Amino acid sequence: MKSVELAIKGGKVVDVGYRPYLLLNAMYQGIQNIFAFNVGEKGEEMVIVRIKGEDEAVTQYADFLKSNFPKHADVEEIIERRFEGPVMEADKFLQLLQFEQINKAIPAIISIDKKQDIMIEKQDVMIGKQDVMIEKQDSALGILDGVREDTSAIRNDISALRKDTSETLYEKYDQLSREITEIKATLSEIKAKVA
Repeated sequence: MKSVELAIKGGKVVDVGYRPYLLLNAMYQGIQNIFAFNVGEKGEEMVIVRIKGEDEAVTQYADFLKSNFPKHADVEEIIERRFEGPVMEADKFLQLLQFEQINKAIPAIISIDKKQDIMIEKQDVMIGKQDVMIEKQDSALGILDGVREDTSAIRNDISALRKDTSETLYEKYDQLSREITEIKATLSEIKAKVA
């Protein structure tokens, strides 16, 4: 049995799913004991992985890790060293990772729930404002209906005035025409008598 520890250093090796990646690939390669944890050292991100198993399997797995990384990881250096001490069984490490993820998820769910409550409050305020806008629109429509009725009445009044005015003007024109004709006839009589 062989035990090794790998220190995986880089610009981004934490919060990229490195430990689940390590466990999954260890299981594929028949590693029975694995444990990995994140540490910070001098402002640099680092993942420490400890593996224990058959010599050949541990060597192959260590070589695999030196050239394969999770998709979003930025690995700069991997240092391999011997490790003396117990290493957790892979299935227990899996359970530990699951509990860590659940522990991360709970605050996120609570945060989402609180944000959802805030969004619902904002939606209620928006609905209230929409109700006020609808009331104002209804009021404006009522005013416009009144204006339309007033405009229609004014139009009818103007039509009646036009009719009355045109009839009156026609009558006055007719009367003036008759009076002018009479004046012309009187003037003709006067001219005839004077002449």
